[in-house]
Amino acid sequence: MKVFETEEHEIAVLIRRIDLLLSKARRNELVHLGVTPAQAGVLHFTQMFKTPCTIIQLWQSMGRSNSSMVGIINRMERKDLIKRQVDYQNKKYTRILLTSKGKALYEKAVKLSAFVTIISSLPEEDKRKLKLYLDTLSEAAREVLEEQQSSKRKIRKGEDSASSKVVPQ
Repeated sequence: MKVFETEEHEIAVLIRRIDLLLSKARRNELVHLGVTPAQAGVLHFTQMFKTPCTIIQLWQSMGRSNSSMVGIINRMERKDLIKRQVDYQNKKYTRILLTSKGKALYEKAVKLSAFVTIISSLPEEDKRKLKLYLDTLSEAAREVLEEQQSSKRKIRKGEDSASSKVVPQ
């Protein structure tokens, strides 16, 4: 019995399965710290940027929507893990900084190693190849998404112009 239509379908299912397993392993190791993987990601990227970063930088780095980032940021601010700071050069932007509590939590979260343990099961050459393949797939996915969004905009513009025409009676 053939389970998948194509090899591409099988690979897509494997990628999704690995994503779910990695996410679950990360969630399990973070639960005792009281943070989610998304919150740990914010701690990580905020620390990596070295200077206070914007929500835009975070959602682009983490591959999340702006609205989901705002929710994550709000919850983290209530936990006193981060604080917002108005950008003095451009008042439209809000910068995100780690609080001392956020920095301490980052130090604990970064020491947890589910990702490292799982990925280090591959030989170095295979890790290098996997990263190359995943970068290629990521770029192809980004291009497909951009094309889909462009098509949606064109359809909407077509519908808008069609609906604004007056039909003679």
